[in-house]
Amino acid sequence: MTPGVLSSAAIGLPGRAERTIIRCLHGPRPEHRARRLTAYLLGRAGVNCDVADVEAAVNELVTNAHQHAPGPYELRVYVGPAEVKIAVMDSGGDHAALARRLLQATAADVFDGESGRGLQIVTGLFPGAWGTEAVASCLGLTPAKQVWIAVPRRSPSSPSQPAAPPNREDTRADTH
Repeated sequence: MTPGVLSSAAIGLPGRAERTIIRCLHGPRPEHRARRLTAYLLGRAGVNCDVADVEAAVNELVTNAHQHAPGPYELRVYVGPAEVKIAVMDSGGDHAALARRLLQATAADVFDGESGRGLQIVTGLFPGAWGTEAVASCLGLTPAKQVWIAVPRRSPSSPSQPAAPPNREDTRADTH
């Protein structure tokens, strides 16, 4: 596969786990591009959820990464046989602290000020289907962390029609 080109063949193959790393979280309005690209990839993968909920969670994860952690930032979509894991990676090394804040958000603890509401949205929309973990960036930079949600895929007998592909500028991807 040519780097920088999204492969439709690599998304949504029944019974095969694929890993796609999409670097589109730079430039203006990264949350907008991440939402559009996620919706497109979920359509290709055959998800069994409300795509608007996924877009809202992705928006919060991208916004939080840009507000609270250093870059680079990556949108990562892991397509497996049973689920699709959508993650936002940043160069912050504080995944354990963020995991504690996510747990607070599930307990409906009220956060002071404006901070923390995005985490409550994510954990509320995807109860038990979220997490955070230490990772390396696609360039091998550490420390880095990713925050993720997981959504179930439809059974192979439930075909779906994907939305139109995003603009060419939004399809910068490396597929492994």
